[in-house]
Amino acid sequence: MKLKQGTVYSKASLTRDGTFKVWFGGLDDVGEKILEDVRYVSPFGNTQEGWISIPPVGALVLVAHEPDTVKKGDLFRGYYYLGSIMGPLPNTDVQVAEGGGSKQNSSEYVDKNSTGLKSPNGSEAGLVTEEDKGWLPERFKDMYDAKGIIPESLGFTNHRADAVKISDRYNSTKKSENPFQDYSVGIISGNGKRIQAVDSPMVDGIVMTNEHKGKDFFIWSTGNSDNSPFAEGEYHMRTHGPVNMYTLYNRMHLWVEDGLNIDIENKSSGSKSYNGPNPKLGSPGTGGYQASRKDNFGNETTGCINLISRENNVSVSALGSDSVIHIHAPGNQSRVIVDTGGTVDIVAQGKITLQSSTEIELNAPLVDINGSDNVFIDGGTLHLNQPDPAPEL
Repeated sequence: MKLKQGTVYSKASLTRDGTFKVWFGGLDDVGEKILEDVRYVSPFGNTQEGWISIPPVGALVLVAHEPDTVKKGDLFRGYYYLGSIMGPLPNTDVQVAEGGGSKQNSSEYVDKNSTGLKSPNGSEAGLVTEEDKGWLPERFKDMYDAKGIIPESLGFTNHRADAVKISDRYNSTKKSENPFQDYSVGIISGNGKRIQAVDSPMVDGIVMTNEHKGKDFFIWSTGNSDNSPFAEGEYHMRTHGPVNMYTLYNRMHLWVEDGLNIDIENKSSGSKSYNGPNPKLGSPGTGGYQASRKDNFGNETTGCINLISRENNVSVSALGSDSVIHIHAPGNQSRVIVDTGGTVDIVAQGKITLQSSTEIELNAPLVDINGSDNVFIDGGTLHLNQPDPAPEL
């Protein structure tokens, strides 16, 4: 075998097998460059694992070449990539390749109206079959998906599909029926857990997810694109399991500096209550009533918002000069219940109003009504010390 140096002219591969074209300086009879197919050689791997880093267009590469094409059955005929030559070389005059690649500014999107991380169906480049992808490890089977014939991923993976992967796949809106972008770098476990830094329009930020696709993920959004559903600086977390946050020896402080509201909302219905339509979720012995309303407090297993202090106070403060604390329960069967083993004090510097469309009832062994000067009790009929049974009205 001989060693040759050349310049990568194109990474496009109609066979999608990792080969790329290199110009070694030769010209044909009409002055056109003579391009050779070079097979990609990884420093580690097989069909299920490997280091995938096909050199970029314009790279100066060192290639092993077996020139004897007469030998039949010789598996080493052809050109084999050994590595990229870094830095200047003395006494060389290598001309940079002219075609086959795209010089994208890595800090910019191809088009601001491109869609996000979802791969295209390959309609313009021809569908990429599983047979075409047969030589690629699992994590790199999508590296040709954007343009059909140009690899746009590099990184390392093993037989379990654990991987470190850099992706710069894209299709321009001007050239593709299904435009998308996937600029990302991340680590992926064999089962699908991911931590990625993503610079794509749909998702632009830091992404962390597990095997439950679409159910459990965390996004810290940069929000530089109008196509993103996430705001600039947004912290977005979704999970289908419980969420527990606690501190062992310190405080927890949640606030908005100068923005919008803090909303706490529970949308859960009784469909997932203990021992209800979905009995697998538990039973009354695990913490709740059945799906139907029961006693004063009803179904407390789903849909509730609970504020609990086990050893001290629960305080609600509205400190503005015209602030309103509003308890709103508009349902015609709704209740507002204050249940305490001690006293209930309502203290106001202004007026206290109790208003009902039907009845106000005071029940106690002793009812004490005191006015500083006068007590006014108005009504069409007034009964004091009403006899039992009460007379019909």
